[in-house]
Amino acid sequence: MWIPICQLLLIAQAVSAASSSFIVQLQGDKSFDDYLQESIADLLGLKSDSTKNKIEIGSFKAFVSDFEDDLLSKLKADPFVNDIFPNTDITLFAPVPETVEDATPGSKNPVKRSVLSPNAQRDSTFAKRDGVTTQSNAPRHLARLSSREGIFNKDGPFEYKYRETGKGVTAYVLDTGIAIDQDDFEGRASHGANFVNGESDGDNNGHGTNVAGIVGSKTYGVAKDVQLVDIKVLGSNGQGSLESILKGIEWANNDRKSKNLTAVANLSLGSPKYEALNQAVDAAYEDGLSVVVAVGNADKDTEGFSPATSKNAIAVGALDDQTDTIACFSNWGSRVDIFASGAGVVSVSNNGNPNLNKWYGTSQASPIVAGLAATLLEKGVPKDQIKNEIIKMSTKDAISKKTYDENSNYKTTVNKVVYNGIENTFDTINASSTLSQDQSLRKYIEENY
Repeated sequence: MWIPICQLLLIAQAVSAASSSFIVQLQGDKSFDDYLQESIADLLGLKSDSTKNKIEIGSFKAFVSDFEDDLLSKLKADPFVNDIFPNTDITLFAPVPETVEDATPGSKNPVKRSVLSPNAQRDSTFAKRDGVTTQSNAPRHLARLSSREGIFNKDGPFEYKYRETGKGVTAYVLDTGIAIDQDDFEGRASHGANFVNGESDGDNNGHGTNVAGIVGSKTYGVAKDVQLVDIKVLGSNGQGSLESILKGIEWANNDRKSKNLTAVANLSLGSPKYEALNQAVDAAYEDGLSVVVAVGNADKDTEGFSPATSKNAIAVGALDDQTDTIACFSNWGSRVDIFASGAGVVSVSNNGNPNLNKWYGTSQASPIVAGLAATLLEKGVPKDQIKNEIIKMSTKDAISKKTYDENSNYKTTVNKVVYNGIENTFDTINASSTLSQDQSLRKYIEENY
């Protein structure tokens, strides 16, 4: 089935509502026991000791169940019900990966897309001096993170410079799973929870492993010592449900609290705007969990997507670091907080193949910022200040001015590129790139994904 590029291959689209299944969000400060003693318990057919269908994330409380139309009408009129949402399908925020060997988008006058060689894992070296570690032969997304200036006109080799490594911090990856035995995770990845019916632990898609690798693998990760926890909420087809995402957030929040962890969660996934998902993310944040999310790849206003419109999450758009422009597929608008590399990002593969995969998407930009958040948490920056600190450290006006001049949609979109603060330099620069967006990339994605 051919899908028009304006939908960008249904990336970040909600496909359909799960059959007759709904999320019933409760309101007020009552406990579940209080609710179960009221009339809503009879409507839902719940008992006071029933926990199967309950979701509680701080102040966010909800039930999940199948309802007939007449019962839905009664629930909507109940004073204890805040809102009701269909248990919508939710998808990952990325197209199918491309192997490194097929690295150059094909079209008229394409931008040359230099990427890390498959041998980079054994070629990369690390040297520490005066508290700063330099990774040689680093992937370009890491080099861009530690550079104020663009690297759009460079082919490498690249260096990544950093101080903190995320040591003592936990990163929850809510995704398609993680291939935790991959060598580049160095034993720091573990299975936490699985909310995908009929699938075992692990990653049969590749998206989750790629994302986890960007957060914290040895070679491709921002935070080299972070503990990675796999929360599987999407299946091998890249799809999950609103229920699975909410349960994943709940599990992460409860695990963090029970173990008194300092933690960040990455959600490279989404759907059309659902306040239930936004409010769940906000509730987890208010309970102590930092959350970073991808804004989506539909080339649309982020205002229409969740959880990117959560008020407390850090919403990350995709930078094409080959041109220092907003990637042509990235969502945009006033809800975007910051941009990070998201075009042709190389990371760990889920299948043990020595040939690495590169991916295009805000899914790859988000874990760069999640990894940076982990390093700031290690440094002692309070959770409530992480978002402001990342925005404060970012490089302003680094994105090519032509990006904004040639696309009126971007008039309310920030011009801020993530930076890890390795050098105390001016945070505002005159963008050295004068390039336009790489439209051959748009054509390439349309023809190949």
